[in-house]
Amino acid sequence: MMKSKHIVFASVLFFSQFICAQINLLNADDPSEIGVMSEEQKKQLSEIKFIKYPFVDDKDIMWSKIVYEEIDLSEKFNHPLFFPSDKLYTHERKSLWYTIRQAIIDKKIDNIYVGDNPNFNERISYERALEIIQNEKWDLTIASKDISSYIIKGVWYVDKRYGQLNYRLLGIQPISKIDIGVEVDILENGSQKSSEDSTKTPLFWIWFKDLRPILHKQFVFDDKNNASRITFDQLLTSRRFTSRIIGIDNVFNDKKINEYIDDPFMQLIESERLKNVIRDFEQDLWVN
Repeated sequence: MMKSKHIVFASVLFFSQFICAQINLLNADDPSEIGVMSEEQKKQLSEIKFIKYPFVDDKDIMWSKIVYEEIDLSEKFNHPLFFPSDKLYTHERKSLWYTIRQAIIDKKIDNIYVGDNPNFNERISYERALEIIQNEKWDLTIASKDISSYIIKGVWYVDKRYGQLNYRLLGIQPISKIDIGVEVDILENGSQKSSEDSTKTPLFWIWFKDLRPILHKQFVFDDKNNASRITFDQLLTSRRFTSRIIGIDNVFNDKKINEYIDDPFMQLIESERLKNVIRDFEQDLWVN
């Protein structure tokens, strides 16, 4: 019995290293094979890593709040979403934007919505989405370095069956440093003006459930340990990032914080206040 336990433990340990370590790094006969999964590896990864959301009955939700947050990619803790640079690696190491952009180009994402409407009721066409990320007129493609942040829309809710506060990510919106609404100024060397001269522009909203099958196939690079790898889907669903609340659903048409508070410092204070509103609800839930 003890021997069989050791065998099972060794098998699990070996398989977890197989999944987590840099793919084919030790077994590659040619450098081009590094990071390229076999069909069997892809099958094993898809069967194990993708955890579907459980069904939540509406009558079991006793409290909920829709929250908008900004993930600032300049913050060090969020660098796994920002790096590496495009074309540095062609297989397993990609930024979040590179993964999303390639999925749109390859027509793997159907539900893309306008950037100024977070309610997911106004779709844009594939041609328009392609026009946003690849402007052939100006020979520009929005690269990972051009994405300054992501806005995420999610819902915090209390499921009375479990009596705990849970989070469900609903949508994600890339924010670009390039102003796609006007003609882009091109410098003499053919490059675009620096990001400091550009306007932050919301690109579009993507329904997160449509992204999950794509993101769970893409590993996130761990700067501390190459053998400890998670996918973008795991990173986002488990909230392994830093963010600040920029808005919460309200009677004023979900007005954002910067629309009723001008001072940047006071905006941070308000963001913390809203965060405490959500956190305190769970603590007060079971107070007699």
